Parts: sequence; structure tokens; C-alpha cells
Amino acid sequence: MTDITLANSPDRYATLSNFVRQRMVNGTDYGVVPGTNKPTLLKPGAEKLCRLFGLSSDITLIYSVEDFTGKDHGEPLFYYRYRCVLTWQQQMIATCEGSCNSWEKKYRYREEKPVCPKCRVRAIRRSDKEFYCWRKLEGCGATFPLSYSEIASQPVGNVPNPEIFDQINTLQKMAQKRSLVGAVLIATGASEFFTQDLDDRV
Repeated sequence: MTDITLANSPDRYATLSNFVRQRMVNGTDYGVVPGTNKPTLLKPGAEKLCRLFGLSSDITLIYSVEDFTGKDHGEPLFYYRYRCVLTWQQQMIATCEGSCNSWEKKYRYREEKPVCPKCRVRAIRRSDKEFYCWRKLEGCGATFPLSYSEIASQPVGNVPNPEIFDQINTLQKMAQKRSLVGAVLIATGASEFFTQDLDDRV
């Protein structure tokens, strides 16, 4: 693909518009997030725009917190902030910072569903009259009274994530991705076509 410079291309907007329409793929390069008016630019799409305009990216960790024991924050906390600098022919075009931390709802909690006492599948649902193990969720179809303590006593809803330590690499990648996408939107003027939010597929 031939590089189109941001500095001297008089038809940059036309190039960008045609590229978005013809070469970027919904669901891969961008996606629609409920509640937003514009598609969200995803990491593969940001990388495509970098190649289109001949931009080089340099992503650097500028601050982090790694509290494994929770001694300083009451519970474990992992926080990462990265800065992305985009350059064209060694000239800085745009910079943006992005962060991610383990207290964001999607990482801090997980949705707990009751386990069926018979088949051990998390397929228990509740009706007005009973608990039932829903076959559509690969459950066994068993039913239980609402007073059945082995189900009623189980934690449900958002509970603290016991596997937060497994998320450290994901948190770092997410912060890097946010900084890259933000910088690309600034450098290319693609904010007219895309937005950035925290949905955040890496």
C-alpha cells in the first residue's frame, strides 16, 4: 500500500473517506457500541490507518501501580498508563495517553451464576415458583423449591474477581490499545468517522 502523508496530501480527507468505506471491515476494524452515534475504532483499524498514512508508533509505559497484596489500597490494584507517540518521517504528528486498571468494573468483578447441585453447570434460573436448571444453557432440567438452601445461599450477581492476577497482561494491552487508538484519531482526523470508548477489545 502506498503511504499518503498527512503533511502534504491535499486530498487527505477524500483518501481517508474512501479508505474507510472500501477497505475497513465492520466487526474487525471498527464496531458499533450500543449507546454511541458513531462506530468505535478498534486496534486493527487503527493499525491500518497508520499504514495508510505512513505513521510509526512508539508506545511507552509512563506510570504503573502493582499492588499484589492490597496492602496500599485495601485490595489488589494494577494500574497502567501508556503514551503513544505517532511520527511521520521522524516528525511527531500526535500523542495520546491511555490507561487501564483492575478496578474497572469489567475486570474488578465477574457475574456469578448459581451452580446446579445435580449437574454442576451454571445454568440455574429462577421463576416465580421454583429454581430450574435451564436446558438451553446445557443444564440438566432439574427443578428445586425456592427455599432450597444449596442454591439460595450461593452468591449471585457481581462478585469480586478471584482471578484478577490473570488479567495483568490484558490490562497492559488495553492501556496500550487505548493510547494508540486515541493518537490515531488525532493524527488522521478520523474522529469524524469513528469514536473511541472503553469497550475495549484488544
